[in-house]
Amino acid sequence: MAGNHSQAFEFFRVKPKNIRWSWSGRSVDGSTVAVRLWQDRFENGTKIYRSWSSDKPGEWKSRPGFVELIENLVHARDHLNGIVSVIILIAKDKKAAPRSIDRSFPHPDLKMRVVELDENEGTFVLERID
Repeated sequence: MAGNHSQAFEFFRVKPKNIRWSWSGRSVDGSTVAVRLWQDRFENGTKIYRSWSSDKPGEWKSRPGFVELIENLVHARDHLNGIVSVIILIAKDKKAAPRSIDRSFPHPDLKMRVVELDENEGTFVLERID
């Protein structure tokens, strides 16, 4: 099921603002949000995913893909019972900063719920729904 970035978004019928820098997308009717998550950054298997702690406070606001991600997580929290679909990202080099994507693919069986979200700090925690 691996493919290019736009195919993973299309799988969930969501539209990112910009295919090159978007970390998430939302369906036209607002019924689905899909987020891109690094496979190696899940905690406790695939149970927990949290925003990266390496960001400097406020820096996220200068990154349009991250701003869009927070907007979409807010939408999911407020309108979709916090539920998001997941696109898995595999890093070419896990130690690189910034990372580049080796491949990505939709994970239709993995749904996450927004359990913490700080819109000012740009921090979030997602938890797997079993």
